[in-house]
Formats: sequence, structure tokens, C-alpha cells
Amino acid sequence: MSGTPIGESQSALEDCLARGCAPEEDIALTLAHAENLFIAGDYKDGEEVLNDSLGRTRKFKSAIPVPLSDLHRARSRFAQHLGEPRDYRLAALDSRDVLKDAFGEDDRRVLIADIEVGDSRAKLGFPADARRIYRDVEEEALELGHTRVASFARLRLAMLAQAKLVDRPGSQTALADYEAALDRLIEEPLPESDDFIMVARVLKARAERERGEKGATDTLIETFAAMGGTEKPVLLYNEPLKAFDPGGFPIIREFGLLFSNEIERRTTPVLNNARFIDVGFWIRPNGEVEDIELLRAQGTDDWHGPVIQSIASRRYAPLNVDEPSPGVFHVERYTYTSNFAAASTGTRIRLREPGYRIQRLDLTPENTENLITTEG
Repeated sequence: MSGTPIGESQSALEDCLARGCAPEEDIALTLAHAENLFIAGDYKDGEEVLNDSLGRTRKFKSAIPVPLSDLHRARSRFAQHLGEPRDYRLAALDSRDVLKDAFGEDDRRVLIADIEVGDSRAKLGFPADARRIYRDVEEEALELGHTRVASFARLRLAMLAQAKLVDRPGSQTALADYEAALDRLIEEPLPESDDFIMVARVLKARAERERGEKGATDTLIETFAAMGGTEKPVLLYNEPLKAFDPGGFPIIREFGLLFSNEIERRTTPVLNNARFIDVGFWIRPNGEVEDIELLRAQGTDDWHGPVIQSIASRRYAPLNVDEPSPGVFHVERYTYTSNFAAASTGTRIRLREPGYRIQRLDLTPENTENLITTEG
């Protein structure tokens, strides 16, 4: 989060445009203002701000490829929360293509952007496409010596396997595939990939805990404690969001669950206003979650309970903090949304697909999953 009031970020952008500022400054101030609008829940206005800047700056792509890629990436994030699958897909491609045209397909930034394209295919219900993209990125990254990017692609392949397991609970084949993907990260480690290996160990411990085997999670907690704790929160375990029935339609969880292309398309009222909540909670030094607080809410509240329950079930690794310390305060945004249907209804009225989902975004200032940053 920028911490700047919306009025100030808007004035800064307007002043920039009035004096004919450089396109890179235009994009930087646009992204700051759009992020403020996002946090305020003004998703549609934020999207318009981004599109306006794109109209002004796209002709400078050869001079400012990274900022322009960031602009497209921010558009993809807004499109996800607005339930615009076509815009999400195209923005992810545009973000990648700007970098590819500037730096060539072998650049590590392009490979990372390719993974984000794969993410868009997975989240839009095309896991086979995502799997192909992740595998291609892994192979190319290994050939070029980008070992961290290769590990990143391997982790994404494991997450696809996890999604298949969620779709087929109790499937021993799906479980074996998931654990094999995690073991590939753990048992065939690549250089400079310790954090990805640790993530794989955490995910495997969660899978074992879901089978009633708590030993792996306990061992990880002991390992982190022996290391003196972690500098930033590392989630070891949580209960998934429990499904509920909003208005007769199924909920679709964002994390680890993909859309089904076979889902029946029904007429669903358009969500004209963003439905979201900001949840704050303390992660105590021992890794337990306490004092969960609903900081802000917009829209109906019939979906809040499962989110709060899932957060309450979390267990983080012990933190490396000075005693006495209350721990770390965390803030997360959850948006309740659904995609616009691609099929025509025979009218100009746009309708939503029946499968709702919960989008999550970390809003913790020092640990935010930033809307605008492209990994360099």
C-alpha cells in the first residue's frame, strides 16, 4: 500500500499530465493512484485510470518496456477482481510481450512473465495449457541457467497437481502426482532455490496433515524454531475455505482450485459494486493467529464467515522477533467475484457465470503482493 490519500495521488497524476511529464513518470503515478483506488474498493475507476495511461504511453514501449509491462500487469490484477476473463488473459499476454519485444525470449523477466501467462490459463480453467507453459519455461530456464525461474515453474506444476487433488478428493492417483511434484523440488534441488524447497516442504506437510499425519508439520515447526524463527511469516497450515451456497450457486476458491470448463452457465445478476473485506490479524511469535478483526467491508456479509474461519485455523512458523513482542500484524483483502460469461445471451445485458470465487491479496504494507512490481 502507498499510504497516500486518494485525493493526493489523484492530484499528483493530474499535475503530471498538466505539465506534460515523461511517460515513465505518468505510469508510476498512474500505478500509485490505481493502487489507492483498488484498496478503496473502486475497482472500476482504477481500471479506467490504468487504461487511460495505457492509451497515452503504449507508443513508448521500446523506451520504457518494464514500466509499461507493469502497467499491463496491474490491468491483469484488476481484471481478475472484476471478473473480466478476456481482459485478464490479454493483459497477461501484453505484459509478457512488451518485455519479450524489448529483451528477447531468453531474458529471465520474460520467463517469469510467461509463468504469469500460465497462471492466467490455470485460473481461467485451462490447466493443460498452463502445464505446457510451465514445463516449457522450466526447460528453457534450465538451459539458460536461470535455476530460480526453473524452480518457480516446478512449484507452479506442483500447484496444478494440488488443484487436481482438490477437484478429486480422496483420489490416490491425484495425491501421488501432487506429492511426486513436491518431491521433485525437495529431492532434486536446484541452486539458489532454498526458499522454493522450503515452500515445497511446507506444502507436503500440509498434505500429510490432511491425511491425519501431523508429524511433518510438527517437525517443520521444530525446524523453524531451531533456526531462531523466520523474519517474515511462513504459513505452515490452514483449513481451506469451506464451500457455501451463495444464492444457489457454488463458490470457487481461488487458491488451489481451478475453474471447470464443464460448469453450467446460468443467468446470474451482474455484481455492479465490488464486494470485499479487509481482514486484519496478529501472527504471534509462536506462529498462532489471534485477534482477527474485520477492518472494512463492502457488500453483503453472507460469505465472511468461511474466510474468518480459514484465517483462524492458520499456523505459521515461529517468528524471529525480539521479546517481548506482539508479533506481526497482517492485512489481507478478499474480493467476492465471478467471471462474466463468454456466451451471448441474445441481449446487450452482460451476465455472470454461476461459479463465484474468492480472490485474496496481501495488503500488509511491508509484505504486500504489490500491484505494480515486475520481478527483475
